[in-house]
Amino acid sequence: MKLGVHISTSGDLIGTPARAAEMGAETIQMFASNPRGWRPTKYTPKKAQEFRAAVAAAGIDPVWFHMIYLVSFGTPDEEQREKSILATQQTLAAADLLGATGVITHMGSHKGLGFEQALERIKDSYTRALAESEKSLLIMEIAAGQGGAIGNSLEELAAQFDVMKGHPRLAVCIDTCHALSAGYELRTPEGLDDFLAKFDSLIGLDRLVVLHLNDSKNDLGAKIDRHENIGEGTIGYDGMRNIINHPKLAHISGVLEVPGMDGKSGPDKENMDRLKALRQ
Repeated sequence: MKLGVHISTSGDLIGTPARAAEMGAETIQMFASNPRGWRPTKYTPKKAQEFRAAVAAAGIDPVWFHMIYLVSFGTPDEEQREKSILATQQTLAAADLLGATGVITHMGSHKGLGFEQALERIKDSYTRALAESEKSLLIMEIAAGQGGAIGNSLEELAAQFDVMKGHPRLAVCIDTCHALSAGYELRTPEGLDDFLAKFDSLIGLDRLVVLHLNDSKNDLGAKIDRHENIGEGTIGYDGMRNIINHPKLAHISGVLEVPGMDGKSGPDKENMDRLKALRQ
């Protein structure tokens, strides 16, 4: 498994791959624009070429984008849904331009109205979002089981593939903290085998392209999304070792989204070193 970090561009897009490599990252995830706003960042072909060169020079591969936090694809609020579609179109196009493999996204909330009634809106949102780009994947991230979130289970992820008729540019990201909180036991060899078998049966393991490698402040089935540094939560070193060394996950990327040793700065070299020490 390639191991990497979610990293801020900090106003220095071209320097970002080198900063990630200094932490020991082999792959990176980043926001294409301000994650708490609707306004997209405009990338010129020249800037994109410089970024691609910086990625190659740093030995980073692949690059992943993360969608802004505001999107909601099945919401009955049509204004928010239209904004979500446009933002996703823009981010997927930016991913194509900058050479990112895909865009990882939360799916938003059905506002307590139930998942099933949101499916047709989700289908319309994804279809239109994907239509304005060519290559980059739209990657659905499993939710932590909370409230009216869309994607709280493998069944809800599978239903979105079904309604999209298995669109070739749809994929999945499993966040280890979210999955544990949603009720999936990933920490033991038996539990992880069962989870992957269920995933393969419902969706297909070829659609699993990224793991978010986060320890969890809360235990199995808590339905609370609270990330913890590697080895300091309820997944622990043994659980994370089991996950990153599973042979069926060897082909994918594992990206840190932990709080960092200072609790606020995000993924850092210490967490990267801890992960690498667990990789066999």
